[in-house]
Amino acid sequence: MNILKNKLIRSLGIYTFSNIINSAIPFLLLPILTNHLTTSDYGILTNYNSVINILIPFVGVNMMTSLQVIFVKRKEEFASYISSGTILTIVLTLLFTLIIFIFQDYLARISGVPKGYLLLTAVYATYNNLIETLLSIWRMEEKAIHYGVFRIGRTIVELSIALILIIGYNWSFDGSIYAIIYSYGIGAFVTLFILYKKGLLIVEIKKKHIKHILQYGVPLIPHVLSSVVIMYSSKLMLTAYHGLSSNGIYSVGFMVGQFIGLLQNSFNQAWVPWVYQQLKSGEHSKKIRIVKLTYIYFIGIIVVTIAFWLSSPLIYLFLGKAFESGISLVLWIALGFAFNGMYKMVSVYFFYEEKTKELAVLSVFSAVVNIGLNFLWIPEYGFTGAALATMLAMLIQFILAWIWSTKIVKMPWGLTKLK
Repeated sequence: MNILKNKLIRSLGIYTFSNIINSAIPFLLLPILTNHLTTSDYGILTNYNSVINILIPFVGVNMMTSLQVIFVKRKEEFASYISSGTILTIVLTLLFTLIIFIFQDYLARISGVPKGYLLLTAVYATYNNLIETLLSIWRMEEKAIHYGVFRIGRTIVELSIALILIIGYNWSFDGSIYAIIYSYGIGAFVTLFILYKKGLLIVEIKKKHIKHILQYGVPLIPHVLSSVVIMYSSKLMLTAYHGLSSNGIYSVGFMVGQFIGLLQNSFNQAWVPWVYQQLKSGEHSKKIRIVKLTYIYFIGIIVVTIAFWLSSPLIYLFLGKAFESGISLVLWIALGFAFNGMYKMVSVYFFYEEKTKELAVLSVFSAVVNIGLNFLWIPEYGFTGAALATMLAMLIQFILAWIWSTKIVKMPWGLTKLK
């Protein structure tokens, strides 16, 4: 177990610490936002983030995921792969900025976000993709400290700008939007400099790399969008059926429950590079170790989720009274993220074997279930129906992915084999 202790556990500790610190900053900002913004303002801010999360997979074609496979299997081509992908991202940014400009009136009407801010979303999506590319590289290189310092540094810049604009200049939701754009913009330019210094930005653009990025990444667009649908469609539908105020209350409850998402995402960031190396060896003993840790994780994440839910009333003591009705949502949202963490434990086999089309089918089905439940429950039950729909969709996604993964990579899932 020395490999486990030296790599997986150490990386897990660093990622968890950095992600907690990184996410603690928005949590510290949350009471300021909820006490300085109206519920409607917070609803606009949430919908702005929803639009961005829809654009991110289109602009970046999920290169931050495909590069992990190239790093393990064909590392000698890594620099030209990153360079080809960066050029592709820039081209797609220009394309989607034009599309948003053409449809800006319609998008502003259905989202409630002012047109001027919508035109910035594709550029922000590009900034995000560039930063995530660098962070993915550092994860594969097991440079967890670099990862943590960069993420925390960018978030501190965002927090500082937001506080100055919202408190110092009495801006509303637009103060937070500009803080996000400026901080990610600075982070993106720093990313390009670091990639250049690492020798990963070179004048060598290859069609085969662009083809691989598209073949690997395009099927992941519906996969990623399905996750976005599960996480954000309820917010847009709440706006349509019950108004921006209801969406704002739900969004705050969602952010509190998302703490479990922070924990499981931290584990996944350490888990993926480690599992890829274990699978590459092909040794049965290492597969047994993977399965043992997976079962331990399943039990642990549920226990942690219940403990967090029991302590969640303490968090709401620091939030504005207008948002306190959202405390009833925390358990369902937290459980949803727990199931999402379990899903990530088994979906790793799809990514390793480059079975992204299969993963897309699975994810789209789960998203369709979520939309159906939203239409069924949100009109009558409001944000409680939205929370339950989110939780159930994530549970279904996990169960189906686990069943399908047994066809992708043969693993010793039977308990009798874990001796």
